[in-house]
Amino acid sequence: MLGRILVVLSSLALLHSAYAAWHARVNAKIAGIHLDRRMGTAVPTEVAVEACLSFFFLLVGILWTAPTLKGVSYASEMSNRTVDTADSGLGTLNLRHRGSILFAPEQQPPAAIAKR
Repeated sequence: MLGRILVVLSSLALLHSAYAAWHARVNAKIAGIHLDRRMGTAVPTEVAVEACLSFFFLLVGILWTAPTLKGVSYASEMSNRTVDTADSGLGTLNLRHRGSILFAPEQQPPAAIAKR
């Protein structure tokens, strides 16, 4: 329950930081101020810190509420497949493709040979 609350609050904080960055850019454009020249960055420092912290807490909340990973073994994976689907992939694989044409030494065009 606490993890979900953390996810919701940090998501709202991340959305707020995006809105605050947009709002600061619009206000600076209306006032004729270039934020890049004035502060050295396009986003105010407080907004950048808020965005980074809210993203960090969002990651923590997501990892906290995520279920544990299930073990994947070859036997459990093959129990979901038939013999036809397990075998068909390698039989149709073509390993000789355009690589020999693309990486071959360059040949001179016939016009260049005739001028010699």
